[in-house]
Amino acid sequence: MSVKGRREEYKELTRAALLEAATERFAQDGYPATTIDDIASLARVSKGAVYYHFADKAQLFEAAFRERQQQLLTKVAEAAGRRNDPWDQLDAALAAYLEYTVADPTHRALLQQAPQAIGADRCREIDEQLGLPVLLAALNNLRQTRELATPPTEMLARVLFSSLCEAAMTAGAAADTGEAQSQAMAALQAITRGLRRNPD
Repeated sequence: MSVKGRREEYKELTRAALLEAATERFAQDGYPATTIDDIASLARVSKGAVYYHFADKAQLFEAAFRERQQQLLTKVAEAAGRRNDPWDQLDAALAAYLEYTVADPTHRALLQQAPQAIGADRCREIDEQLGLPVLLAALNNLRQTRELATPPTEMLARVLFSSLCEAAMTAGAAADTGEAQSQAMAALQAITRGLRRNPD
């Protein structure tokens, strides 16, 4: 491996270590209480290494949040891909998002802190880039079956995604997460049932 190749590999490994450390610290201590020094110490790198990769704490939080959200959405897409019927695909996607978010307190912590850490507007932008395309694709797929009662607009996807996030956060914080998750899924299915042209 060339010197340049080793340098790039080291940079990638350092960045990955920083994201892992940042995710742990933000989830455990909260965004306001977490410092760059805390993250550098946990990642076993210098403070300067943090600033080499990220301009500030907010940018580091956003990178950690994006990575975690992307990992979740990849699992959601895989769950939907295992189904054939478009409505089953949508239900599978919603159920997977609920399941993984409820089971992952670290992800819930990042979701909860994101508006404070990077601002509500930036959170919406990230949703538009990561979450909304997944739902829009599912809704467009349903349109082809001629069973969708309303056009698959960005507003519809945004409302559904917001409902999904709220359901996941609420179920994850419940005393009985299993029961809450079941209730959350039933509520989401009631919403999607209203999108059917000819509900069963």
